[in-house]
Amino acid sequence: MKTLEQERSNYAFECVSKIKGKPFEKDASSLISKLGTLILTNGLGNTLAFLFAKGKDHHLEVIAIISNWLFRQKGQKEPGFKRDNVKVKIEEIMRELVLNATVEQYMYYTDETLRLVNWLRRFSDAMLESGGENEQG
Repeated sequence: MKTLEQERSNYAFECVSKIKGKPFEKDASSLISKLGTLILTNGLGNTLAFLFAKGKDHHLEVIAIISNWLFRQKGQKEPGFKRDNVKVKIEEIMRELVLNATVEQYMYYTDETLRLVNWLRRFSDAMLESGGENEQG
């Protein structure tokens, strides 16, 4: 049996491992390093909307990572969000995590995302090349 923190760190490690070697590795590393600040400054909903609006591979990858984790926390075993399909699932993601969420649920999703981002940032700093494009929220 694993703690939630162990599950979170394992999931983050797997996600960062899958990014390593991809053409968007540097951009993903840059985005992950700023993601916590984006969420704290703008909120989870605005940050997800920003990532959808930008829509490059590294933005979509991060949306898939966050969405898969949060939908798993909601009890869905295999949410199936991927970089390639996440843009067509914008309505499902935004309705479930932002638009139809209660205040308590939204706060939980935000807190859980920040905890996940903390692990993503740690592994990204250790495993990915840095120096990608700058992100501004």
